Order: sequence, then C-alpha cells, then structure tokens
Amino acid sequence: MEKRLSGKVRRAIRARYHDIPPRAWVGKKGLDDGVIDEIKTQLEKDGVLKVEIRKGALISTGLDRQELAKRVADLTDSELIDVRGKRFILFKPREGWEKYLRKLQRKELSKEKREEKPVKKVRLDIANFRRKFKKGRD
Repeated sequence: MEKRLSGKVRRAIRARYHDIPPRAWVGKKGLDDGVIDEIKTQLEKDGVLKVEIRKGALISTGLDRQELAKRVADLTDSELIDVRGKRFILFKPREGWEKYLRKLQRKELSKEKREEKPVKKVRLDIANFRRKFKKGRD
C-alpha cells in the first residue's frame, strides 16, 4: 500500500475526525464482501469513516488490528489515517484521488508563491518631507 497523503495532511484529518462515532464494524465473519461493500458506500458518501474491529474478527481472520486495518484500506482503495485500539479511520476523497492530489499540490505551490518577502527599508529625508508639507499648511 502506497501512502498518498503527507504526514501534515494526515495529522489534520486525524485531528478533525478523531471524535466521530464508528459507522462500520468488522465482526466474526471477517472481511467478507458485505462488510467491504458497506465500507465503500460509507466512504463514497462521507469521505471519512471510522471502523471498529470486534474481537471475533481478530479470531476469524488471524490478523492483528494494524494488519486488518491495512487490508481494509487496500480493498477499499482508501488511505489508513490512524489505528487506535480497536478503531481505525479511513479516508477516501469523494472526487477521486487524482483530482484531490492535484488540488493539494496546487495549494502547496500557492503557499510557496505567497511567502513574505523582506520589506525594503526606505530612507526618508526629513528636511524635504517637512518642506513639502509645510507648503500645504501656509
């Protein structure tokens, strides 16, 4: 599984969605087609999904939590954001990976262009300044 998102984007997604309730569960049947289809539909609908792993899933598949989460991410073509205990967060952009990654690249390029440049110090001739504005007051 290739990582498509940078660590900065992962942290932002994790911080934003850490408190959502799980909406999909992997149970004693393991990773059957029904579970994978449900996870795919939820990801298409919302883009972010928290999945809970039940104890029976670990026994039936023989995988640990991290491996099970990676397998689900591979099967659903999504990005594994975080695994905490028996829950993990998946992310899949609704507009598609190509469009989403291009949008992220454009954002990074625009940030580089907007970097602040140091301000040039201007020397002010006080005598000329006073003469110029003194004429206006007379």
